[in-house]
Amino acid sequence: MADTVALERLIEVFRVEHPAVRFTRVVVGDCGGGEGPSQSEFPKDWDMSYAGEVMQVWQQRGYFTGSLMAIADLLDGIDFVLETGAAIPSTSLVPPQPQERP
Repeated sequence: MADTVALERLIEVFRVEHPAVRFTRVVVGDCGGGEGPSQSEFPKDWDMSYAGEVMQVWQQRGYFTGSLMAIADLLDGIDFVLETGAAIPSTSLVPPQPQERP
């Protein structure tokens, strides 16, 4: 949480000091990546047995919803930001939430 607040303050200061520079802060939710070079290497060195133990805690705390964003959806979101010329100050790209079963 402190990292997020620090990033927000940094962005605010940067915008005041450099008003001619436009950029967008993109927050990306759970994404599995694609294949080949686009595949996420984030978990490659994890201890998978330990990751399995903490996965339930992550889900309970809302850190991981259990659904992943398709890489095509992530790219569509980034493409939209670029097409606007970074006119959007901040956006969040998140996967669809799992549907509750009756």
